[in-house]
Amino acid sequence: MILYVVRHGETQFNVEKRYAGSTDVPLNERGIEQAKELAEKLAKESFDVIVTSPLQRARATAEQICVYHKDVPLMVMEEFREVCVGVYEGLTGAEAQEKYPELWARKCTRQLDDAPTGGETTRQVDSRVAKGLAILKDKYPEKRVLLVCHGFVSRVINRQLRGLSFEEMHEFSLGNCEVVEYEM
Repeated sequence: MILYVVRHGETQFNVEKRYAGSTDVPLNERGIEQAKELAEKLAKESFDVIVTSPLQRARATAEQICVYHKDVPLMVMEEFREVCVGVYEGLTGAEAQEKYPELWARKCTRQLDDAPTGGETTRQVDSRVAKGLAILKDKYPEKRVLLVCHGFVSRVINRQLRGLSFEEMHEFSLGNCEVVEYEM
């Protein structure tokens, strides 16, 4: 399977450097334009299925791509939704540090088995994403799959498919509407 991983277009939370996590924020105007530009760029590519996270920022990006791929099925998969960052959702790093100093000091978003209160651990997200990738590989062997997801999820995918450690995974960053290709 050839897997193309796309991060959704820009949101206002991205601009303000806020933790979006599982908060269902929409694309901003720039994000919509980025999605349209990406869709045009991918117009001549061939895909067997387009997969998206259920969050609207990813779905809206995928829907723009589907404008040029009307006959390609669009599948929403919960496994690829963004990490839930619990009490950090909607906050900037500075706000999270001020509001939750002890939690912030633990660097819990960078730990394998720790998370902000009410959030998911990296291990939980890793397991969820691995399940999603296994479903895709089983259902679409020898196919070309485009997946629209999120920043943290794209790091997890990159870690799994490149055989990186959990520490190394944070060195990878996919920008809004950037694409990376993997062969599985």
